[in-house]
Amino acid sequence: MQFEDYGLVVQGFNLVGAHIDVFTGEWTQKDAGIGTSIDSFYEYLLKAYLLFGDEEYLFIFQEAYRAAMLYLYNDPWYVEVNMNSAALVWPLFNSLQAFWPGLQVLAGDIEPAIRTHAAFFSVWKRYGFTPEGFNLATFNVQQGQKSYPLRPELIESTYWLYKATRNPRFLDAGRDMLASLQYGARCTCGYCHISDVEFHQQEDHMESFFLAETVKYLWLLFDLAAGPDNLVENGPYKYTFSTEGHLLPATPQISLASEHCSYLGAYCRSSNLRQETYSSDTVRDSKDTNNSESFTDTDSTNSLSGSSFQKSSPSGLIKGFCPGLSHGQRYSISYVASDGRLEDESSSATQVAVVQDSPVLVISNYSSDSPPSDVDEDPYNRQEPKEDHGVPLLEIEAPQIVNETRGDVIEG
Repeated sequence: MQFEDYGLVVQGFNLVGAHIDVFTGEWTQKDAGIGTSIDSFYEYLLKAYLLFGDEEYLFIFQEAYRAAMLYLYNDPWYVEVNMNSAALVWPLFNSLQAFWPGLQVLAGDIEPAIRTHAAFFSVWKRYGFTPEGFNLATFNVQQGQKSYPLRPELIESTYWLYKATRNPRFLDAGRDMLASLQYGARCTCGYCHISDVEFHQQEDHMESFFLAETVKYLWLLFDLAAGPDNLVENGPYKYTFSTEGHLLPATPQISLASEHCSYLGAYCRSSNLRQETYSSDTVRDSKDTNNSESFTDTDSTNSLSGSSFQKSSPSGLIKGFCPGLSHGQRYSISYVASDGRLEDESSSATQVAVVQDSPVLVISNYSSDSPPSDVDEDPYNRQEPKEDHGVPLLEIEAPQIVNETRGDVIEG
């Protein structure tokens, strides 16, 4: 599958630019990277597959990821290139790139994630925070991009890497980042935006994502180290985090409209609903809400449901809760899948949804040319080159880039 099928790229590189005119479909910013203006594209391709199970999202992600690792990855950094020629245009680490190691963990590509996280964290250790831009040619803060607005991306990746490896080095990294926030960003009434990471100048500003994401991922990191006794790690569902840190429970009810019903106001298949009002004659639980009742099957500890349904509109838009959802299902308390057969309401048979605990490897290791890192080789403690202040070096000379699709050779 090629991206041309979706009208997204040209010349077979499968690279995606930063800005597109939504009226004409023309690219207005053709710099391809993994950070600013494009990060959520990669993130939601994979997470949409994990949440909805639609393999089309997976296929697109695999093509996009392969292109990123081929043209953007300069181990351990990532650069920006022209989407049409793959020529290097911007050797810059920007803070939004720091989500990438966490995404690689979800994709199953751990080794490059560890090396890239070590490089990004070295910038944090150098300044106490990650600036919005760090120039990989000069190894200095990019002019005009010296601020740190309490971003969560590096902490998020630290959490995912610790969750995948249980290596205490990531707890140490989390501790250092927490100390920086406590001693460098703490203000009288909250935490301050850092306007200059070199001088730790504070600004009277705190973004909402600091509470929604930065603090949340720090809590999840240290709570996981204490034990998996929380809703995210050991709850009734597997959860997918949105790019803004919201938890989406991976249940069959949260699925494609053509497959399952969803929550309040969702589009459901009209064939699944009676065209007349239905009311269960089962004993009601007066404490339940939203016109949905629950009862307990004496032969099982599972919670079953009986609901009141209204007529469905021809378009399939249902005003109210979809059939078969108990109170616990709607609020992510517990889950037992309904058999979905409204025609036989007297049947109490249910199907228990089995959540797979085993991870799914969705990408191949595109860094297979490099030997796997030895267990004793720690990228956080390796010998650093002189005068780089602990920051891994980037080879600025762009190598020849070969378009495998057409056989062309492009000078970087």
